[in-house]
Amino acid sequence: MHVLVTGATGFLGQSVVRALSQSGHSVRVVHRRTSNLDPVRAYAAHTVIGDITDPLAMIRAAENVDAIVHLAADLSHWPRRRVDILRTNVTGTRIVAEAAKTAGVPILLHTSSVAAVGFSEDGVPVDENAANNFIPLKLVYHESKRLAEAEALDVRRYGVRVTIVNPGVVYGPRSLGHAFGHTMLELAKGRIPGHPSGGISVVDVDDVAHGIVRALERGGDGERYLLAGENITYGDLFAKQAALIGVSYRGYTLPAVALAAAAGVFDLRARVDGREPRLTRDHAKIASLRLWYVSDKAKAQLGFENRPLEATLERMAAAYRATGALSRTT
Repeated sequence: MHVLVTGATGFLGQSVVRALSQSGHSVRVVHRRTSNLDPVRAYAAHTVIGDITDPLAMIRAAENVDAIVHLAADLSHWPRRRVDILRTNVTGTRIVAEAAKTAGVPILLHTSSVAAVGFSEDGVPVDENAANNFIPLKLVYHESKRLAEAEALDVRRYGVRVTIVNPGVVYGPRSLGHAFGHTMLELAKGRIPGHPSGGISVVDVDDVAHGIVRALERGGDGERYLLAGENITYGDLFAKQAALIGVSYRGYTLPAVALAAAAGVFDLRARVDGREPRLTRDHAKIASLRLWYVSDKAKAQLGFENRPLEATLERMAAAYRATGALSRTT
């Protein structure tokens, strides 16, 4: 298939472009003028300049392709950026979906997030049918992903086949500047005194990329597929990373009230320097939740597979050592 990819130069996008190309698909990358195409240049058959918030640019980019894989998103959890987040994640998805309809593209693969699904209230991992209990928390990123799914699904009534994938928290060896990947470096420096009481589902970036390719090729119309990984508490995750890089982690569990207070301090500082805080009020709201999921449907219908968490962490550590980033911290 000839596939148009948005968000191709991002952390996940780079892996998806490579996986698509290696699976025999011809990839067209739509990108901003300022994007660094070096990581995907060898795998992209064509590149075109455009922005997902520009309807005309997206229609032109979508001409003569067989499918669109929509990955572009604003990953911010900062409520002060609400307008920008909604513009990119909701309006941008609407524009991409409308471009598929207008240009006659038969397939739209929308990459959402487990943030659009819900969370476990009893410690039992949830699936695609879970009630979205994030809604009462009024989390801007989570709300944007929920609304974006509705925008993507809306063009089914015009004959576009829409499939949705919901990845867990994506880790991988190219996450040097990624918020979650940065934790390993901070642990190496001994800068993390404790951890939240909740947990997350960690999945390897390349496993998600292959899951997306499978969903494009085999996914059902109107279906959503969780692409999750190992469900683990923050405490155990931090301890695993520390052990892997040869440092000791003796952090303690940080109560929700302490995280909320810290988020407030970070937010006040951000009002002065204008930089997005590492810990936002929305982060603090979900830090005590068990964000645990199962991928049984994706495994049964798509052949999705996820590698052990230790293998992903080892890949990350090796990449950090190869660049010298980890050796400078230990």
